[in-house]
Amino acid sequence: MKKNFLDKIKAIDNKESKEHKISGKNIIYYDGSKPKNVVKNFDASKDKPEYVNLSNLLYNDIFKDSPDLLNVPIEAIRVIFILIHQSKSVSFNQPRAPYTPSLFEEEFLTKDNSFASFDIPTGLISPSRDTKRIEKALLLLMQNTIRTVVSKNAKNEEVKSLISFIEKPKFTRGRVYLEVSSYWLEKMANIEHYNPIIFDLAYNIPNTQQIFFAIWLRSIPMYQEAVFKKETYKSWTQINIDTLQKKFGLEGKDRDYISEKFLKPIQAKLFEFNDRSFAFQYDKGSYYITALDVKANKIIENLKPENAYRTKVKYAINYLQRRHKVDKDSLDHIETIYANSILDKELMETAYSNLKKVVKREQMKMTDLTGLKFLAKWQEEIITSYKQTANYKNFPKGYPKVITSE
Repeated sequence: MKKNFLDKIKAIDNKESKEHKISGKNIIYYDGSKPKNVVKNFDASKDKPEYVNLSNLLYNDIFKDSPDLLNVPIEAIRVIFILIHQSKSVSFNQPRAPYTPSLFEEEFLTKDNSFASFDIPTGLISPSRDTKRIEKALLLLMQNTIRTVVSKNAKNEEVKSLISFIEKPKFTRGRVYLEVSSYWLEKMANIEHYNPIIFDLAYNIPNTQQIFFAIWLRSIPMYQEAVFKKETYKSWTQINIDTLQKKFGLEGKDRDYISEKFLKPIQAKLFEFNDRSFAFQYDKGSYYITALDVKANKIIENLKPENAYRTKVKYAINYLQRRHKVDKDSLDHIETIYANSILDKELMETAYSNLKKVVKREQMKMTDLTGLKFLAKWQEEIITSYKQTANYKNFPKGYPKVITSE
């Protein structure tokens, strides 16, 4: 890693280093041959805000289409949130007017090579103060956020400036020091259009892909009806499965994986730790997704993780009754097992799948197994599956029992 990405930037002489207009915006050239102007210093406290205001400018540049950032350590996302929070306190942020372009220009766009420096407590980035993870996060944040700013100089020559989101990071066990250019600082500070993000998301959801999904949820419409109706999903936000795979780094994952291992876990996490979660439905190659207000309990009561699990249990019990004519006492007993232990339910369902294979080899039908005959066969497979678990050695008879008479 080179000392400074400014080393890569083409030097421009005095006449060419002033600001120039392109597409109606001011572009400041960063001239590596000239001294850096650190215009403002930020000293971050250990206090964490409830929300940070993520501007659309920063969202579009970092979170919208940045596949290289999808697998960075969560500490990198925390750094971004911390910098967003700190940048809002600069002097050009006035009460009731979060971003005042003239004040920003006066402070940051009148000098070449203008930067702001940040001083952040290490523990705010990593509560365990894991310096190896912090180092990796800072390195990847530099490498994967380099943007090329193209403009014209006074001679009408094209000039490309390479600018990384953070520059010159240094850290000790107690503090992290870094610099942010005016190019990126304006994107953070300009919150004329923004979405509020709960700051603690980057601490309660330690998976960067899921954080990207949670932030994307802020950009789609909320469910507006008073009573939740899953059958209305065709009016929700549609995203093709291929687009979703690419957008959140899930290439090669099939529909079952995306639904069960990606969407449902983050749905549950957001219900628990966020003010916004979502509902989703799959249909003919596309997911239909709608954002939900977690506080509107009457709308999402049936989608809360604990209620969703109870619904699964009821479905499983009704299935056993319909397909295998299991008696009521046994059904009540099995329902109690399911309700009290997800692991036992998973073990019993694995055993049921194995029983279907055995029945198929014997050229029978599962519907031929009913009542006690079914329960006895199922119990045999449950014991066989239990013997493959780590608990078997210490608790050889700890398997779930489906026959109440035993």
